[in-house]
Amino acid sequence: MTKRTLIKAGLLIDGNGNSAKNQTMMVEGRNITCVAPVEAVASRPDDEVIDASQYTVMPGLIDAHVHTRSSGNPKDRGFDSTATLIPEFAYRALRNAQKDLEAGFTTIRDMASIGYVDIALRDAFERGDFKGPRMRVSGYGLTQWAGHMHRFFRPGLDMKESTGVVNNPAEAQSAARYQIGRGVDWVKFNSGVGRLVDGKIVMEQEMDYDMMAVAVKEAKKVGIGTATHCHGGQGATDAILAGVSTIEHGHWLTDEHFELMLKHGTIFVPTMCPNEKRYERGPDNTGSDMSFWRWLERETEDKIDTLERAIKMGVPIAAGSDAGTNYNFHGENAREMEYLVLRAMTPMQAIVSGTKVAAMATKLDHKTGTLEAGKWADIIVVSGNPLDDIKVLTKKENILLVMKDGQTMVERGPCLVKAPCQ
Repeated sequence: MTKRTLIKAGLLIDGNGNSAKNQTMMVEGRNITCVAPVEAVASRPDDEVIDASQYTVMPGLIDAHVHTRSSGNPKDRGFDSTATLIPEFAYRALRNAQKDLEAGFTTIRDMASIGYVDIALRDAFERGDFKGPRMRVSGYGLTQWAGHMHRFFRPGLDMKESTGVVNNPAEAQSAARYQIGRGVDWVKFNSGVGRLVDGKIVMEQEMDYDMMAVAVKEAKKVGIGTATHCHGGQGATDAILAGVSTIEHGHWLTDEHFELMLKHGTIFVPTMCPNEKRYERGPDNTGSDMSFWRWLERETEDKIDTLERAIKMGVPIAAGSDAGTNYNFHGENAREMEYLVLRAMTPMQAIVSGTKVAAMATKLDHKTGTLEAGKWADIIVVSGNPLDDIKVLTKKENILLVMKDGQTMVERGPCLVKAPCQ
């Protein structure tokens, strides 16, 4: 007989936008098998009972955009370095991913790594070599010469294949196949950036429709997703029309972009944290010159407007913190939901963005993101009610228990299990 774990919730938030008091969730193996009112579930003598009757129970959180290669310390970015050894990146990635797990994130999507350490780390977690979140990974992002993710080094040091640099459709197709061969879950593109020139926003397109379309086709052949770093403009239009699964950042997406996204089923991952955290710190504490600061002010202001319009138009929005960027530390990922609430969302909307919609953005919504029978038992127990104050989720000490695949990954605070620690 399969061992059963009963989790008795004072408040259950299911990830679908619903909440209910005094619920019991039954877990058998890695799956949830029942969610029902407390009085409707009879316990057996050999059941393990987690008494969360004074707490909130909700799905494990999902961060749809992180970079495990770097911590968030500006000295530890990892993207530009040619001196750091690959094993050092691997160590950092392990440390950073475990911080995400400790903060209640049972799934993360790594959106560009170094030396394929993201693939190795994903597989190590899946084997059980270490405790860590479930990972969806993209290896090297595809970019073009002088594109967002390309860095020029001294002539003779540029390594085209290793950096995923592509300049035409044939190269994009080949690079996508190379990433797929390495075992990625996602193919990431860089289709456009924005710059402030004489007070005006200028959109610079990078990869175009023809380049992305052939790579999307290769990804679809093997059933994996695609994403693009994109601020707006024609780069966003081409990405949506090419069938890219998610638009990352999207500071200057227009209503026309949103109409196309709704038509094509594209998900928006606005990544509020990089802007908001720097803005909170101010120019003196981020080493920013005034030119950059004027850019950041404009970028942040316009992103808030973009987010508000996306919500009004009903575009699916997934929470992605972009953890690992400057001053944006792993383990603080739930600040993304805090900023979503600060700028435009209700707490429930932000929770759905960080559970159900983020599961859609990682193509795992058939198995996680909501608390329902048949889903994986990715569950957190929280001290406090995030529907009253979303900031509850940003304090690690409030995350009392983290369960992934029915296995307890993190325990802190009071003992919740009636057997055997009674």
